[in-house]
Amino acid sequence: MGDRENLIAQIMDTQREMQHHFANDPANPLFTLHLTLPQLKALLLLSAHGSIAGQELSAAMGVSLATMTGMVDRLVAQGLVTRREDPHDRRVRRIELSGPGRDLVDRFVTAGTEKMRRILDRLSEDDLRTLAHCGALLVGAMADDRDPPTGGCLPFAVS
Repeated sequence: MGDRENLIAQIMDTQREMQHHFANDPANPLFTLHLTLPQLKALLLLSAHGSIAGQELSAAMGVSLATMTGMVDRLVAQGLVTRREDPHDRRVRRIELSGPGRDLVDRFVTAGTEKMRRILDRLSEDDLRTLAHCGALLVGAMADDRDPPTGGCLPFAVS
């Protein structure tokens, strides 16, 4: 393995170790969620794409419309999503996150922020500058990533 490959492997190992530290943090909201994995997936899709027709959401999740309807019913009952009539087609029901649903997804997505702050407080200013530069490089590379998304993203344009 060349030097470049060794560096990439080292960075990937570091990321994996950090992910395990954050995943095992008792403050992680995953430990207090009362959702099934498909329900969480639906919330994340709604967060990424906004208002979605029930048929589009069921197709994106690979479940029948009947299964999706039951799942949405349970999420509505928990106050995490809302259903409304599509203004352009009254036969279509659009689903979107409610305020509490957006708050829940935000807590899930930003889990570990406080722990990361405590960890960063332990580093020197020079180390923080280096990390800030590295983070900017990674975000730039992510923005330039032209590969099509795999899994978890809608395979079509959401209307």
